[in-house]
Amino acid sequence: MTPQEEIGTAKDDAARLEHLYRQAVTAKTEVIFKDTITSLAKQHPTHMLLSAWVHRLDISLATNNAENEASKQKETKHWGFAILGSIILGLMYMLLAWGKPPVPIPGESHPAFWIGWSPITALSILFYLAILDHHSRRRGYGLAAFAVALIGGCVAPIVWNQNTDVAFLTTIHLPFLIWSIVGISVAVGHEDPASQFHAFTVKSVETLLTIGIFLGAGGLLTGLTVGIFAAMDIEFSEDTLRTVAALGMGTVPLLALASVCDPTRAPIAQNWTTGLARILHILTRLMLPLTLLVLFVYVCWFIPAYFWTPFQKREVLIVYNATLVAIIVLLASVLPGRIEQSLATQNRLLYKAIFALSILALLLNAYALIAIISRTLELGLTANRHAVLGWNVVTFFMFIAITFKLWQSGSTNWQSPFCTTLSKVMGLAVIWTAWVLFGLPFLF
Repeated sequence: MTPQEEIGTAKDDAARLEHLYRQAVTAKTEVIFKDTITSLAKQHPTHMLLSAWVHRLDISLATNNAENEASKQKETKHWGFAILGSIILGLMYMLLAWGKPPVPIPGESHPAFWIGWSPITALSILFYLAILDHHSRRRGYGLAAFAVALIGGCVAPIVWNQNTDVAFLTTIHLPFLIWSIVGISVAVGHEDPASQFHAFTVKSVETLLTIGIFLGAGGLLTGLTVGIFAAMDIEFSEDTLRTVAALGMGTVPLLALASVCDPTRAPIAQNWTTGLARILHILTRLMLPLTLLVLFVYVCWFIPAYFWTPFQKREVLIVYNATLVAIIVLLASVLPGRIEQSLATQNRLLYKAIFALSILALLLNAYALIAIISRTLELGLTANRHAVLGWNVVTFFMFIAITFKLWQSGSTNWQSPFCTTLSKVMGLAVIWTAWVLFGLPFLF
């Protein structure tokens, strides 16, 4: 029985409703309880017990017409700002590209693009949120925008016009640091910031999936257009195609964000039951057993059979580290941003799968850490090995913290502590990212 069904069956039982509410507070699912009470109160406007809960939870029951009209006006306003911001961001991408390919690769694109695309995108998102969020968090968005601009301004002169390992490391780490600043600004100011940051992480993955869909549709439309004109012996120059690509890429992020997020609601209070949120939830649950199987084969067969391969071939070590990063993303996305109660059997199976995955990932991480230490001692410390070594240490402690928290929580009430721990240990990754961006250039 779902939480909504339990509340519905208990609507005439004051003691049962109180018990369910206290359970929701403990599990940090008050939003579900409040939404269900709101729905039931609208269905039964004369119900005394539900009316009492409406007053207790300070729920505003507007008429359907007024509510629908307000919702339409809010949605129109959101999309108006999103479209306007997307056009401006697209023009800025076009200017940053400066006639070169709009790709975040040093040497291939203009330095202004591969350095500036993530700070500019983050500033646009923060401006969009600050305009539409009326919950007194604009100061936090302003501080985040200042930090983003400061970081971008400090990084640019360090790696401008460079095509070195440090420049390539910058292209990987700068977007992550910018993303974490945006996430902190969104999570701070709400109750339980760690859970809010986890919800923000899940919404970020959903937004990335939406961006991929938009870019795929845009690429298909561009290809068809070029093909139609080519059939008429009309060909577009490379400069024109690059300009169109930059413009199109710039318009996507804000449109994708507006498609999956309500900027007036906290991360946990977002919609997690429809659209790509539902697809992401199903997709990660399907990927979890497959990833567990692949990792089991890695640890139990491939490593013993080819033990010295990553010590000799950096490509294999790169695959291992990429696998560890993918596992962290999967662990961060496998639970929805708003924790909901589920059947006890499903909850235990999910717990066991995640616990087993974290243990196997910890073993793989330890093995990769030994391999990178050996390669560093043998071949010397380079910028790449320095960054990879640090990331192996960071992910090693992250998996230790996650595994310990799962073991400590047990299979009954583990979801909320798991999400909170994952959000907190993400701070280690943010600290190391900042070091790679600002400390590494002075060492190498």
